[in-house]
Amino acid sequence: MPVRRYADSSAAGATQTINVRLKQDLKAAMRAKEKIRLTVVKGILSDILYVEKNPSTGASFSRDSDADVAGVIQRGIKQRNDSIQSYKDGGRQDLVDIEKAELEILEGYLPKQLSSEQIEARVKEVVGRLGVSGIKAMGTVMREVDISPALAPKSRVAERFKSTNTTASVGVDARIPLNANTLEKTDVSADGNTYITTLANGLRVVSERNPGHFTALGVYVDAGSRYEDRKSAGSAHLMDRLAFRNSERLSSVESMTMIESLGGSIMSSSSRECIMYQAAVFPHDVPTALRLLAETTLRPRFLLEDIEELRMTVPWEIQDVESKPEMFLPEKLHEVAFQTGTLGNPLLCPVSQLSMVTPDLLHAYHKRWYRPERIVVAAVGMEHERLVSLCKDNGYADLESSLPDANEKTSWGAESQNKPEYRDGAVYTGGTWFDSKPNMDFTQVYLGFKSSGVDDERRLYLYATLQMLLGGGGSFSAGGPGKGMYSRLYTRVLNQHAWIESCVAFHHCYTDIGLFGVSASCGPRNEFALLDVIATELEAVASGRRRLSLRSSLRRPYASQEGPTSIEIRRAKNQLKSNLLMNLESRMVQLEDLGRQVQVSGRKVPADTMIHHIESITVEEIAAVARELLESPATLLAQGYIEDIEKFYPQVAKNHGIKI
Repeated sequence: MPVRRYADSSAAGATQTINVRLKQDLKAAMRAKEKIRLTVVKGILSDILYVEKNPSTGASFSRDSDADVAGVIQRGIKQRNDSIQSYKDGGRQDLVDIEKAELEILEGYLPKQLSSEQIEARVKEVVGRLGVSGIKAMGTVMREVDISPALAPKSRVAERFKSTNTTASVGVDARIPLNANTLEKTDVSADGNTYITTLANGLRVVSERNPGHFTALGVYVDAGSRYEDRKSAGSAHLMDRLAFRNSERLSSVESMTMIESLGGSIMSSSSRECIMYQAAVFPHDVPTALRLLAETTLRPRFLLEDIEELRMTVPWEIQDVESKPEMFLPEKLHEVAFQTGTLGNPLLCPVSQLSMVTPDLLHAYHKRWYRPERIVVAAVGMEHERLVSLCKDNGYADLESSLPDANEKTSWGAESQNKPEYRDGAVYTGGTWFDSKPNMDFTQVYLGFKSSGVDDERRLYLYATLQMLLGGGGSFSAGGPGKGMYSRLYTRVLNQHAWIESCVAFHHCYTDIGLFGVSASCGPRNEFALLDVIATELEAVASGRRRLSLRSSLRRPYASQEGPTSIEIRRAKNQLKSNLLMNLESRMVQLEDLGRQVQVSGRKVPADTMIHHIESITVEEIAAVARELLESPATLLAQGYIEDIEKFYPQVAKNHGIKI
């Protein structure tokens, strides 16, 4: 009789716990040198150890409980299923086969799974017994159903509940019916983690259930420098600087005292498309924090003494920015790239505008832009019902909607027939700007091109991957995993040209358009060669797997002139996924991501969907979007010793097919 090498998942193994079987199979797989099974079993045991050590889950987790261990395995099964779909979309059948083999091993540790009909029958029985209905009852029903994770993952139970207890779905979300008394509506994500409530006045309240030691709160206003005109120039910047000062119910001193008592952090910032206010506090301080946010966003007072203070501090702030090329040149890049306004408007309030700022002007700006349909209140780490209740208590539901409607995003004070509406898009012009400063230690060069915005979802991921592929950094780096040391601008530029101080890819992405390019610096009298090096790298990626012509490699004797390989693309995608997931471990990043996504697109794209998009990217697609960049006029900036680049840049651009 042959000897069974692995623990039986049914008969003989029925009396053993899954954990014991895993340990036995680990030894057997090592002896048999079965690589795939060994990898899978090691991964499960590692995940079990992680859950045990995690303070938020370890206390309730037991490796001797099949139900607890089955939950870990179910997560592994979900990851494999997602990967299989991603690899299929990317045409990687070899990886699909590996994932399927691992999936089969994982499923072997679980008993026969309940069918959808069996799960639905249990859900209906509990719903009928409790006499509840609606999506809000999902938590109660999930607890009462009490189906072991070994028999069905919680996600399947949740799906069956939603299919029998919600109205028609909206995109990937399930909708709670309108509240007849308040005309509110609530959308819930498929995983039951994200809630979006639209109040009767159009203001959106969004939250994610993510338990932790503190709660993150934010208010996001659809306003910023791109919407400003000459009359309102710099208003978004001033609104940011006047945050958490005087309001109708709190003085500046009272506001500061409340902030100091919180023991957390509270901040505001303005950008081209958003003015945001954020706070991170302990759960018991949420009412106080939300009150502060409401006072500064709904009921601010603009006092003359506060404006006088800004007239003294803002010029110093602008001077400080202008003295730092890494801060000043990206702003100048936008000004040159979008010369008709919108995204080319100054992010900071111009000094010439300060003398014209009055309390009435700021009050009018606040009334115009801080409308409920333009505001999103977001939170991570608290119950959604409590958040909605606190928003109502602090006056967000009382804010009156006003004309023009939410779809109008023209510059403030502009007539619609004189200026294009936002939905027509920012107008990219491109152009050149040279600033001669021979005494600077390094010459700074920026080469940018028109790219896609957030509303082009596919290209958004392509440009993000292209940025990782090019990568780059400074001439000195501590190195180590994940630092981009294998990116093309490191291996092909910084590692081969000692005279180049820095070289890095950038991508400024907005709702309807983007700005992609490379910034670099070098010692004086090398800037002409620096532009050639940058242009060669962009042309090489755009060429795909073809080799560049000789004229593009005159200054590149050591670097291969071929486009990126599939290995390089895979490395770039892995780094992008790693950066995405690591950033989302930060609660404040989660908060801003949640608030801004809902503000821009009205929904939250989950991380696994993003990973799916990234995984499906191909070498050909990266080459295609790189070629698209070169089809638009370039934006070229240089500061420092610029004599040679100013004289010869037209010839360099012509050699590389760049339009300037």
